Amino acid sequence: MIVGSEAGEVERVLVSGLLGCPDCGGQLRPWGSARWRVVRRRAGSERRRPRRARCVGCARTHVLIGADCLLRRRDLAEMIGLALAAKAAGGGHRRAAALVGVPVSTARGWLRRFALNAEAVRVWFTVLAHGLDPMLAAVAPTGTAFGDAVEVIGVAARAASLRLAPVSPWSFASSATSGRLLSNTGWPCPAAV
Repeated sequence: MIVGSEAGEVERVLVSGLLGCPDCGGQLRPWGSARWRVVRRRAGSERRRPRRARCVGCARTHVLIGADCLLRRRDLAEMIGLALAAKAAGGGHRRAAALVGVPVSTARGWLRRFALNAEAVRVWFTVLAHGLDPMLAAVAPTGTAFGDAVEVIGVAARAASLRLAPVSPWSFASSATSGRLLSNTGWPCPAAV
């Protein structure tokens, strides 16, 4: 479950009983911690131990992941976003890998996964952007489905920043997709109508 990136605030909200279960809507309560993880950043890596919560209603447990990450990805969402933007600008997987300092196979996997869902990502974030800013003009096409999807993520993040609070585009994308922007099981969000 994707939550805020500030550990102290997440703990306060969890202890206060303000987090709801994504499965049944029940109240989440503290339930220890998950295993230690290494999260790669551009300037090295850091160890994190995410909080675990248990639902009072259905008794399911959830690991609370920061909005600066994507589910089942070892790298920060910002790094992945830089690689996606490099590809949208016309670069390939080797250039994207060099830009963020990850193995070529890792960057290639990100780009392939995103490309599979690019049209669904574009539609989802277009609807989201216009929901946040009804006066928003049409998003100009870039010429590729991949580029259009990356562009509209930025547009939606700008709309969210103006309406709600400043947010980085890739943390916004993580939150808006519940961390499943690069989901291996297909695009997680319902089809836009």
